[in-house]
Formats: sequence, structure tokens, C-alpha cells
Amino acid sequence: MKRKDTKPLYLQMKEYLLDRIQQMDPGENQLEPENLLSKKLGMSRETVRKAMSILIQEGVITRWHGKGNFGHPAVSNLVMRVDVNSDFRRILRNAGYKVKTIRSETILKQPSKQMLNRLPEAESEDILGYELRFFADRRLAIHVNVELRNKYVNYKPESGIYSEIIIDSLKKYCNVDSAYSTAWQRAGISPKISSKFGINSNTPMLIWDEIYYDLNDYKIGYVEIHFNPEIMDLSMKLSF
Repeated sequence: MKRKDTKPLYLQMKEYLLDRIQQMDPGENQLEPENLLSKKLGMSRETVRKAMSILIQEGVITRWHGKGNFGHPAVSNLVMRVDVNSDFRRILRNAGYKVKTIRSETILKQPSKQMLNRLPEAESEDILGYELRFFADRRLAIHVNVELRNKYVNYKPESGIYSEIIIDSLKKYCNVDSAYSTAWQRAGISPKISSKFGINSNTPMLIWDEIYYDLNDYKIGYVEIHFNPEIMDLSMKLSF
């Protein structure tokens, strides 16, 4: 295996395993034991085990006690997986798109009906709202309405092109350590968003509601995400 000095060995091992798995056929998808891979590639068993563990966590490899390790090419070839990665920019880049992200000006407002449906305790609070737009090859692929509870906001996010990930954004603007989010999926029709996507106004879209939580389990804000059905083909691997 060709090594790249710029990457840790376990990531090189992960790439090697992914490449092998993607070439596998059903019925011929069992991997060599870790000790044989270690000898074959001249890497420590710990390096092999670490790469294996990541791919097991991502569902690309199944470790079956008494039988060995099995690679899943159908899983490894899923492009827009949201069960492993919720960074939309990375998802779009993995699909081969050139990505640009823009944030609108912020406004102080009342919570939306959609926000109150998921976060009723925000009723009568001041909300800081803004939009995020994800462009794939210059076409709008994802539209996000962000609503932050103003009592957690230290200063307003700047408008324009941005590159932050959500965990850094919440730390920067709300000074909170974000721990996780909860999400719900639904379908809906929105002529306003359809117009921005450049699609028929009656086209059903996948809509994603999400609540941000901090380390102390306080609800920091709500987002409503619309996905352009002509670009986004989200997927996930489910376990039995």
C-alpha cells in the first residue's frame, strides 16, 4: 500500500479498506483477520484495529463473533449519508459538487409556528433569525431557517460567505458547548422555497426539523431545513 506522509497511518489503512470493500462482490466480502492485514501491509495491529473500528462504527464493516469481519460494498458506496455525517458541505463535496455557503442578515423576531411545534417553551421569547444557503455548483441545494433563542446569543453572526461548522458557530455566537441535536424528517410543499430552488411550486420536498442542545441539555435553538429534491439524495444505513 502506498503511504502518504501527510495522513496518519490509521486513515491510510481506512482508505485502503474502503477501496477494497468497494470492489467486493456479494458472497465474497469477508476481510482477512487483523493480524494477517497487519503483516501484509507492514502496519501495527493497533493501526489496523483503529481503522476497522471506525468503519464498524460507520456501518461499512460488520464484526461477527466467530465468523470474522465482513465488508459491505453497498454501504461504502452511499454518497449522501446523514446517519454518519450531518455536515452538509462535506456531504455535497463527497457527491462531487463545488460548494458555497452564504448567511443572510440577522433579524430579531418572534418564534415561528414551526419552532413552537418543536420548542414550545420559546413562546413569547425574542428570537434571532437568519437564513443559511448551501449552493452546489452555483445552484441552491439546501435552504436553512435558523432560529436561536436570543437569551443565549452573545453577538450576532455576520452575513456573507461563511465556513463554520455548527458546533463552532454555537460556541462562537452563543458561547455554549453544544453536545448534540435531535432531528425529525417530514415532507412538505413550500412555493416560496420551491421558487428559490427553481423547481415547480407544487413539488414535495424533504424537510428536516432540528433542535440544538448544549452540554447541560438546554435547548439553544431550532432550524428548519429544506432539501432541493433535484440535487439531494440523502441516504442512511439502518441496523436490524
